[in-house]
Amino acid sequence: MTSDTKTMRCAVYTRKSTEEGLDKAFNSLDAQREACEAYILSQQHEGWKALPDLYDDGGFSGGSMERPALCQLLDDVKAGKIDVVVVYKIDRLTRALADFAKIVDVLDQADASFVSVTQAFSTTTSMGRLTLNVLLSFAQFEREVGAERIRDKIAASKAKGMWMGGGVPLGYEAKDRKLQVVPDEAATVCAIMERYLASDSIRTLVEELRDDGYVSKRRVMKDGSVRGGVPFKRGALAYMLSNRIYVGEVVHKDNVYPGEHDAIVSRELFDAVQTKLADRTASNDGTVRRRMSLLAGMIRDDLDRPMSPCHTRNHGRRYSYYASNMNDIASSPALRLPAGELELSVRNTVAAWLRNGDRVRELAAGRSAKDIERLFECCSGLATRLVAAPIAEARTLLEQLALQVSVTSKGASASFELAVLGSMAGLTDIPEKRISITIPTSQSNYGHEPRLRLEPAESGSISRDERLVELVARAFAAREQLLGLDQHQLDALPVTKLRHLQRTARVSYLDPAIIRAILGGTQPSRLSARSIWRMSDLPLDWAGQRQALGVNAAQS
Repeated sequence: MTSDTKTMRCAVYTRKSTEEGLDKAFNSLDAQREACEAYILSQQHEGWKALPDLYDDGGFSGGSMERPALCQLLDDVKAGKIDVVVVYKIDRLTRALADFAKIVDVLDQADASFVSVTQAFSTTTSMGRLTLNVLLSFAQFEREVGAERIRDKIAASKAKGMWMGGGVPLGYEAKDRKLQVVPDEAATVCAIMERYLASDSIRTLVEELRDDGYVSKRRVMKDGSVRGGVPFKRGALAYMLSNRIYVGEVVHKDNVYPGEHDAIVSRELFDAVQTKLADRTASNDGTVRRRMSLLAGMIRDDLDRPMSPCHTRNHGRRYSYYASNMNDIASSPALRLPAGELELSVRNTVAAWLRNGDRVRELAAGRSAKDIERLFECCSGLATRLVAAPIAEARTLLEQLALQVSVTSKGASASFELAVLGSMAGLTDIPEKRISITIPTSQSNYGHEPRLRLEPAESGSISRDERLVELVARAFAAREQLLGLDQHQLDALPVTKLRHLQRTARVSYLDPAIIRAILGGTQPSRLSARSIWRMSDLPLDWAGQRQALGVNAAQS
């Protein structure tokens, strides 16, 4: 090299698609670098000099530009630190024509070039660029064919029911590339699915599982780091609830195949969970909005406009209302009431009227004791059904009563046909008139739009908590299950499942007066499923339970 020969700073770039063998003392990256440095040494008379910096990408595909060493290499080229990029083969740099065009553009702008030590070509001539593009076309073709082979292999393997790797689901462990059941974890999965059926939503279940100490599967990675073992999050729990792995199946795209592994969840339980998930999804999408609206078609405002169900969203939460239809009289302000509060108030108000003995006696005045008894039984049963029934059944009852709700700027009222009530009790000659019941409201303003606000329901009204009722039902089922097990079977139960059964079953030993209050919807408003569930020091004697939970004899 003469004194006026320009020094060419050479950077060696190496890459290997997988991490296999990189832990060896002399691996593929070392072999590539050694060959490139030998080539640079052979060009020493041209002023070539190898830079000490290492640009090694181990475990990165050539089909992507998202490689740390490559990004650093291109940054150094742009900064003018590199004159020549040396690679063992062109496919080590990239396997995609589009990516190669980007790399060449960066090199051209920096007046730099690159060399493949095993493929002789020059990028300074049109023929050299053509040769390079042909080589890259074959490299890209090879990559795409390889990817297709892998996809076909995965599809064929899953069609045979084979588990193809990835995160091992809770309830299983991987042995010899197959899923094996872990009994304790399997019991946890079953318990979570059963609890979802009794829960309001996934969000509620997440909170319950966090309170009870349930955590996700704990995984130890190859580098010794630990992942998982943390409280469930909503997305992970939703995925677990819909994972067909748990019924012994393997899914590939839209196809479902019988798996080689054992199921840990019964088909009946899994299908019930999927049905509830589908119903919740449909409800969130609004596809069943009218069916789920208790009072749709029964409400009108003071201008005789129908008030239709509608909803808004704020910070991810859905708020439902009944609002005046503005199509007819657009100049008049719309009235709007929260749907949930109005529906509950209508149920409670009508039920309270039906349970009022004085009103029933007035209705049956002058009739025989037998007729009065039949009317009492009819009204009491109708009130209980109206409060406790699902929306579809409650709506049918209100339609039978010919219920109408009228909303004005000063308040709201509900009315129903008295003769219909009499016919339900088997009575004739009941006057054909409507019974009107006031629904307490107050008025507030929202911008220029008047808005009614529902006042708290009267103390005599009924408010049945479905979660409380479900907890009572689960408690008696858990008690029956525990009493049906012998000591050996109890000892064989996983600790988490046994603890859950015991904690649930203790609710069945509540004072019958408290149970009646819960089933009848007359329990104190502060009493909830969560408050009972969390109460660890619940008294054993019934009087102490009533005092602790705030239930008196009159409420039962």
